[in-house]
Amino acid sequence: MGTVAEKELDIINVQEETDDPKTKKIDALIVIPAESLTTPNSVNKYTKWLEIGIYALIVLVSQTVATILGKLYYNKGGKSTWVISLTETIAFPILLIPMIFNCTNNNNNKIPNLDSKSPSLMTKLFIYVFLGFLVGIGCGLFSIGLLHLPASTFSLISSSQLAFNVLFSLFMKLEKITPLIANSITLVTISSLLLAIDSSNNASSYHHNAIGFICTLIASALFGLLFSLTDLYFRKFFKKSTLREFMDVIICQSFFATCIILIGLFASKNWRNLKTEMNNFEVGRLAYIMILIWISVCWQLYTYCLLGLIMKVSAVFANVITTLGAPLIPIMSVIIFNDKMSGVKAISIVLAIWGFSSYAYQQYLDELNHKDDRNEIEDESTDRQTI
Repeated sequence: MGTVAEKELDIINVQEETDDPKTKKIDALIVIPAESLTTPNSVNKYTKWLEIGIYALIVLVSQTVATILGKLYYNKGGKSTWVISLTETIAFPILLIPMIFNCTNNNNNKIPNLDSKSPSLMTKLFIYVFLGFLVGIGCGLFSIGLLHLPASTFSLISSSQLAFNVLFSLFMKLEKITPLIANSITLVTISSLLLAIDSSNNASSYHHNAIGFICTLIASALFGLLFSLTDLYFRKFFKKSTLREFMDVIICQSFFATCIILIGLFASKNWRNLKTEMNNFEVGRLAYIMILIWISVCWQLYTYCLLGLIMKVSAVFANVITTLGAPLIPIMSVIIFNDKMSGVKAISIVLAIWGFSSYAYQQYLDELNHKDDRNEIEDESTDRQTI
């Protein structure tokens, strides 16, 4: 398989070697489409960014809805952190639907990766189990944090996973430190610290706030590590990644995470209280079931689209999109749950948005540099053809 330039050069050589008028007509028909072979590249570029935009929108909406519904579960009488943890992973079979519909086309169009060998089955199993362990523990800690903190405070502290993700990505040499990235890490860190200080000032709920803050912060660190490891996994083993590898990671890590959470649910004997909890739920049994179902669906949409952002751009960019949801959830919490919007929270929101904007601008600059490098390569290729 040659490049577009090489194919055009071969066509020109064929034209020069033949004098048959019929052959020239055939060559002419071949040459004309060859001049438009660059068009699909620009189409693919816009298609890529359209997909990124759709992924980002679904991540923001599903994250916000799932968090609000999770807090609604607690506010209306739900008490089981294991149940909320389970809703984040147990609906993973839903993801088999896009896998079934797209795997056939994806396998037909698959480009083999000659730069790296596919990992062995044991290596894959170890990776999936480890990623599933991180997801399971992280979901459990997030559910505890959501129980003890207002939804607005919880979401803002969760945005610190951007800083953890960048730090882990720098350590793994997946990202390069720049002034804008350093500024982003600093702002998000200060935003979380302000919330910690604000929570400690409320003596009546200090104990609950401390537990919620610590659990949410540790969970943010675990998910920051998860995103960086997922990014590393795809870059090292699947540089030409397909939907099959994409879905394998989501489904397998969700399966092992679900197993870990179920073990915790039954080991704690918390499952014995679920029937009573459902019967005593303030808005009824049907609402109890529907809330848990929609939380499960939203988190699977979130997971699918988040991993899509990791594949299309990077793990840090995916985390930036989740950070963008930090101001959305507090606003919805104020409207739905009448959470107090203190001055510290308002400043924290501004800092989180500033941190997101800083990193997003760095991504924009990187894209411009990448475009310039690509244009230089195309110009050099054109010059060689002319010579």
